[in-house]
Amino acid sequence: MASSPQPLSKVKSPEENQSNGTEESPGLQEPPTSGKNPQIGEIAIEASEIVSRLGQAVDTPKTPTENVRRAATVFLGLQKKHSNEIIHSIHELISTDEDGDPTTALPLKTVAKLVMVSHSLSAYCGSLEHSLLQKLSLRFTTDTTRWISHIFGLLDSSAFYHDDNLEGLVRIARMVLHYKFPRYLEDGTLTFASSLPLIYSSISSPLGIVQYLCRQLGLPLACVRPVPVNTHFGSHYTMDVAALQKMLTDDGVTGKVPLLVIADAGTPVTGHVDNIARIKELCKAHNCWLHVRGHTLSALTLPNHTRNNHATPVADSFTLTLGNWLGVPGLPNVTLYRLWDQSNINASKQKQVGVSRESTLPLLAGLHNDHTSRRIITLPLWTALQSLGKDGVLSAIRENFLASERLYSALDVFRHVRVLSPKPGGESGAYTITELISKPASISMLFESTACCVVFQFIPDLAENEVLIKVPPYYDKLNSWLGQILQISAPQIPIEICELEDVGTVLRFCPFESAISDQPTLEQFKSFVQCLEQQLVILRATIHHKETFKTIVEASPVLSFVELPDWAGLGGVRYCPEGWKELLPDQLKEELNNLNIALVDALKSVDSAFSLGEGQDGLICVRFGMLTPQSDVEDMLTLIVHVGQSVEENSRVLDSMSEIVKKGIETATKDLQKENEERLWQEGLIRHVPLVGNFVNWWSPKTKETGVRGRSLNLTQGIVESTENIYKYHMQIQTGTTPPAGSKSPPTPQIQTSVSANHSRSSSHASVSSQNIRADAEPLKEPVIAVKPPTDDVKVLAP
Repeated sequence: MASSPQPLSKVKSPEENQSNGTEESPGLQEPPTSGKNPQIGEIAIEASEIVSRLGQAVDTPKTPTENVRRAATVFLGLQKKHSNEIIHSIHELISTDEDGDPTTALPLKTVAKLVMVSHSLSAYCGSLEHSLLQKLSLRFTTDTTRWISHIFGLLDSSAFYHDDNLEGLVRIARMVLHYKFPRYLEDGTLTFASSLPLIYSSISSPLGIVQYLCRQLGLPLACVRPVPVNTHFGSHYTMDVAALQKMLTDDGVTGKVPLLVIADAGTPVTGHVDNIARIKELCKAHNCWLHVRGHTLSALTLPNHTRNNHATPVADSFTLTLGNWLGVPGLPNVTLYRLWDQSNINASKQKQVGVSRESTLPLLAGLHNDHTSRRIITLPLWTALQSLGKDGVLSAIRENFLASERLYSALDVFRHVRVLSPKPGGESGAYTITELISKPASISMLFESTACCVVFQFIPDLAENEVLIKVPPYYDKLNSWLGQILQISAPQIPIEICELEDVGTVLRFCPFESAISDQPTLEQFKSFVQCLEQQLVILRATIHHKETFKTIVEASPVLSFVELPDWAGLGGVRYCPEGWKELLPDQLKEELNNLNIALVDALKSVDSAFSLGEGQDGLICVRFGMLTPQSDVEDMLTLIVHVGQSVEENSRVLDSMSEIVKKGIETATKDLQKENEERLWQEGLIRHVPLVGNFVNWWSPKTKETGVRGRSLNLTQGIVESTENIYKYHMQIQTGTTPPAGSKSPPTPQIQTSVSANHSRSSSHASVSSQNIRADAEPLKEPVIAVKPPTDDVKVLAP
């Protein structure tokens, strides 16, 4: 590992290729080794063509005819398929979501395409002879490890490559267990019977990490020692070094074994950095292993002096997520760990255990890369580093830090925005990313002056000297709404919505977790800030109008305020007629819901700010959205009252009409039944006896005028009358109208029965007279409902 690394500057970066006017596409040109093994060139060309085809197909907008949802082919058939058909099936699955809608894919850069081609070549290498495969794997792994150690300033180190993000930490802990407990290999967990190994982690770190670590190692959760965060000095998201020191001392006195300290160089959400220099001193004093993780570790690539002066490693081991940092998918994670220093091992331990035992610990823990595996895991990373070069890696990481610096500077001017992530350049803001690259800086200053993410939230107005820890619950909903609007209106800046237990809902921008290799431009940042400023004006206006809204609603006799826990808008209001607030019977709840549903439907045609909501009591309400400063709450509530009264009156008319129809049908049915009984009595029962009745009817036919007459319901006059005129004249004749001059007035129906139009929806409502009903029902154009005799069907005759 002490040998000097191969110079990466000889490999042209994509920027250099673009400056020459030509951008090389991997695999499209015949590789130099094609003369010796043409299969490699063919695989590279075909893999590159497939990647390009998939990328072009996803990026090309579909025509409306292609947007028709197709059933995804997920079942394997027994028939043989052509390769083009298989690729087409893969494209269909990639380019559509679960609902069949087209998906948007990010464009792939040259390096990303090269990495994908290298995965195909890695699979091809698995078919080679064992000796050749071992030689290739050893070469790729050795070169990659030497380059990464040189870039990150940890020269005397080795590397473990893995796909799972936590696999490196698990094997580091297993290696330290073998070191601390020599009988661990033979006795397993029985070795911990007398002394329990302890793992220290900050309470601000996710608990699932240490839980996963214990499950993989077979350790009880009692081995986890949560370290509190700072409360008085320093960041409230970083580990309290004084508390850690006390815990290490106390645990050593009680016979427990401090095993591992997990520190953060960029906490998972807020991006704060623990005091790693001080923690490292404590770990060295108590013979404890220090493992560091986080995006701020990428800052180790910025200064040049650390690689020249052989600076002391920042920790015993740390995990690097290079795929996220460089914006290249498909790269493995790297866990760098220092080699065991034999000079620090005391002489007595050397006599008992042997000097060579420490060199075997990585093998016992699985921290070695299997060169006999059928997959060369380091080949994609090897090709990416070759393509980017040292300058390309440095440029990508510098752009990430610069993006955080630009967004922080833009947010720092807003009074109602609180930034929870560390300030770029330190508390004084003296250092910028450009200065850190050109000027020497210590590791502590390097971590203090860089910010891997920007975390912010919308907060209320604060009084002088007021300290806000957690925002009110309503502001959590406002921040969630703000994040969703920014994701839709300004997608060029990827924002995610997170929850912090101590501060509430926050918005987070992390360029180190972006799937793209190019960070937003200055124009895109300006557009994002303009969109944010517009939404902040709406948020402040909504909060300003909310108190006025509650005051007016509480003073209204027909409106009631409704709490909506999951709604960020102005709130909810329910229209409730007078007399219903004090006592609302269960039978009227459904009617009240129908009334408010009709109210919302009427309001939507006026303003889209109204929507349908539901309170915690299960009753429907009118939901108000966000308001602008020009909005007039009083006018909006007045509109609700007016429209509500109109809907209420219309509902009374409809209820009265339905009651009239119901009573009319009941009256007609009774009349028909009564008339039918009278007809049977007059005609005699013998006419209705089978066979005999036919002879009687032949001998003495019934007159045409006999029989049961149908019934019709006149909604205008509220009466049920017989239908002999309708069937005689084949038309509806309105009773009470003056016939034209020279025409004969129609005869009055022989049977007329009045139907009561009185209907009351509740005790608080006055009865509606038939005259009022006729006036309100005039648009119905006097419909007549005709009911025929029992032998016929019931029909509704419209004018």
